[in-house]
Amino acid sequence: MKRGRWIALSLGLPLLLGGIGWLTRYTWLPHALFFFLQAYRIDRLRYEGVLWEHPTDLQFTGVLIEKGRWELEADKVRVRVGKRPALHVWGGRLRMKATWEAPAEPPTRPLAPQNLLASLLAWLAKLDTLEMVPVELPYNLRLQVSKQGKGPFPFLIEHPQGCLQGEARLEPNQLHFTAQPGEVGGAAYLRWERLAGSLQVRAETLSLTLQGWRVEGYHPRLASRVLRYDSVGGVAVWIHRPDTPFIELRPLLLPLQATLQLRWTPEPLSWSLQLQVPPQPHQAYLEAFPKGFFTCLSKAWLGGRSALQLHLRYHPALPDTLGLEVTWQPEGFTIQRWEGFSPLHLREPFWYRPYRSTREIWVGPENPAFLSFRQITPYVLLAVLHSEDGLFFQHQGFHKAHLLRAILENWRCRCFRRGAGTLTMQVVRNTLLNREKTLARKVEEVLLTALIERFRLLSKERLAELYFNIVEWGPEVYGLTEAAHFYFAKEPQDLTIPEALFLGAILPSPRAYRYFVEEKTHCALPSLSWHFRKIAGFLVLQHYLPPDSVETIKPERACLTGPAQRLLQAPASHDTLP
Repeated sequence: MKRGRWIALSLGLPLLLGGIGWLTRYTWLPHALFFFLQAYRIDRLRYEGVLWEHPTDLQFTGVLIEKGRWELEADKVRVRVGKRPALHVWGGRLRMKATWEAPAEPPTRPLAPQNLLASLLAWLAKLDTLEMVPVELPYNLRLQVSKQGKGPFPFLIEHPQGCLQGEARLEPNQLHFTAQPGEVGGAAYLRWERLAGSLQVRAETLSLTLQGWRVEGYHPRLASRVLRYDSVGGVAVWIHRPDTPFIELRPLLLPLQATLQLRWTPEPLSWSLQLQVPPQPHQAYLEAFPKGFFTCLSKAWLGGRSALQLHLRYHPALPDTLGLEVTWQPEGFTIQRWEGFSPLHLREPFWYRPYRSTREIWVGPENPAFLSFRQITPYVLLAVLHSEDGLFFQHQGFHKAHLLRAILENWRCRCFRRGAGTLTMQVVRNTLLNREKTLARKVEEVLLTALIERFRLLSKERLAELYFNIVEWGPEVYGLTEAAHFYFAKEPQDLTIPEALFLGAILPSPRAYRYFVEEKTHCALPSLSWHFRKIAGFLVLQHYLPPDSVETIKPERACLTGPAQRLLQAPASHDTLP
């Protein structure tokens, strides 16, 4: 009898306690959630109702979770704990608070990105079931996930301009995914036939690997053509260090090996960009760009190899202190083949069609208006050089100070406002390329300029000769000879010093020449006196003028006598504006 009572008591007591716990579950549930919130550093959890569907299943309705400036709102959340934990979210919305104030007390040090992601991946790997149908993310993104068991699971990321759909697989500290053919964007777009990638977390690093096949895209600021890659990829590695974190990028599935590092310091804020390319064939440089990126260089086959190092430094607190160092070490450069019109054709006479014109100009001695380098008046040569490119005969195609100012100005306006073009770059742009304001055209212009100057494909004298015979000097006025006829009804060798300086002064905006001339006298504006004195000073340094003649060179002595004088009487039109 005693033994039976003992068995009944041992079985009944746990059942009694369990029943009491079951009946009071809504009372102790908030206390249990409190410890959960403390462990995950959640600021606030609110729900409108809770339904206990099973001893291990809880279903919440009207859920709001807040953590810092982020908040997650869901219509319904179902949680199952135990050996096979599960999480179901219906109608979730993750967003950032419009107004948020940091806590008054010193905040705890945030987790490093790789530690935060490692804990998230470990938590997801423990879930046997995960369903999100759907969850709205910032930037108009919608996420749907359906994970059952430990195998691969489908996912869908939607955006008004496209979607990314595929399959993902979780491993310890790793997430692998593949995506089906898709497209994002509208007028500017990116499409692919297949994508594959992985996210890996290690001790101090967070790396993202992404590879794509049959990738093509278009953006009007990138290029005027569709760009294509048969296969392309890259590896981005985030190395978290409190003092100097940095990101390292390396290309994949490309013939070029390179490393791009971005480093920055939080306080005071500063960053540096380093590009290192070990010795690589010149052809590998060209083939690393997508198909359609180049026009002239796409038909070139170059021999030899070279190494490249680029270092760019910037301090936002000191906006004018942008540093740039470039080291290019070529070896054995040769041109194996170059189809179509190339820099080699500029050595001989050729037909030139100006931008926004139907004319065709023969650039060669057979043209009566053609001037060889020795026939260019020294006064005009120096006036133009000091207006457009004062160090033309000293640099190798680029003016570093002007280039840095252009980078800063374009960065601030997020546009292509300033180009810092030297005479060589202008000749390349006018004869071999076009005037479209795209990144592709600018990159090709820089590369062609570097090839021409570094390997002496064209001499400085030939470049200056080409420039003075094709440069636009007014409405349908091209070259120095036509400019002398149009403005002063003279031959170039008969121009006076004030007239030569006037031609150099209007060259940056030749179609707006009427704004450099007084309407009554048809002579250069007196406000150009500072420019005349400056160029005259350079002429004195070059021993073309005696020092006492500087004050006699005045704008009033440059008066229009050619066809340009008659056009001053006509009202200004769009064709005469810059």
